[in-house]
Amino acid sequence: MNRQFPSMLNDLTKEEEQFLIKFGEHIRRLRKEKGMTQADLVFEAKVHGNMIGRIERGERAANILQLHKIAKALDVDVSLLFEFGD
Repeated sequence: MNRQFPSMLNDLTKEEEQFLIKFGEHIRRLRKEKGMTQADLVFEAKVHGNMIGRIERGERAANILQLHKIAKALDVDVSLLFEFGD
């Protein structure tokens, strides 16, 4: 995990870090299935420029509004964002 960004992410357990990494990998898969680049998703979701990359790398925990925007941009229900295996 990239620790250069001071935040609550510095206090994560290994299990929580792994969850963010798997979540990010799932977001990346969904984005690629839609044929979108990170820049496309940033634009469509109207989120900060580096947010998608950081989420996909497990460096950022998105808030509920950001997840709503990402799901809408991917044209999926927000619940699908959490449908990934252990």
